[in-house]
Amino acid sequence: MYNRPRMWDGQRILTSSKKPSITKKSYTLFLKPDKKVSPAKVGQVLSSHFTGTKYSSYGKWKGGYRPINVPTDVESHILHVPKEYAAIQWLTMASPANSVYLPFYTNIIDTSSQYKVDGDYQDPTNTKSAYWTYKTTAMVIEAYKHKKFIDSSTGKKTDLIYKDVNPTKKAVTKQLKANLAQSDKVAKTLSGDKLTAYLTEQNQKNADYAQKKWQTMNNSLIVHSNKLAPVTKSKLTFNK
Repeated sequence: MYNRPRMWDGQRILTSSKKPSITKKSYTLFLKPDKKVSPAKVGQVLSSHFTGTKYSSYGKWKGGYRPINVPTDVESHILHVPKEYAAIQWLTMASPANSVYLPFYTNIIDTSSQYKVDGDYQDPTNTKSAYWTYKTTAMVIEAYKHKKFIDSSTGKKTDLIYKDVNPTKKAVTKQLKANLAQSDKVAKTLSGDKLTAYLTEQNQKNADYAQKKWQTMNNSLIVHSNKLAPVTKSKLTFNK
């Protein structure tokens, strides 16, 4: 109920051709993936909660299996080593399912400012903190993950993940990949101190961009979550 279903979910994503069963008592330790594995594919595994299956913990959670991605995740990272440069760390704070993997060059001279803020659990209102920006999303989603509301733009039922998180994640990921491709080109023309200074600058640029988008989305989440927990009026009667 705890680890084997998580192994099944990872193998389901990377080796779907094997058609494994979630009730198996043991799994093959080493398997060749059906296709070449990209950082994005690894991110899909790490953010999975039996996504797209009847066991999804954001659905009815049939079977009660523990997913790979849980709401209490603090961070998740993927180390990617291109041939041309030092490693890139794809980093996401809080729950990967409700956050976004940011590409951080590691050949740098400083850490992006919002990732140096003390993650004080007593101060979730700290808007300078990357952790609390993404943790806020996870907390709101977890509170309303089984509830739906009417989307005023379509008239159809939806939930916070499909209305707010997924579209934002898709758009931000696309832009981050474009930024990375552009900065890689520039990096090829640099070396030494100029290279490390440039890569440090690009990390900060991407961190600022993603956090701003996420904070805007969090505001939308709060508005939409109010539709799932509306304030109701009650009439009180007092006896003399």
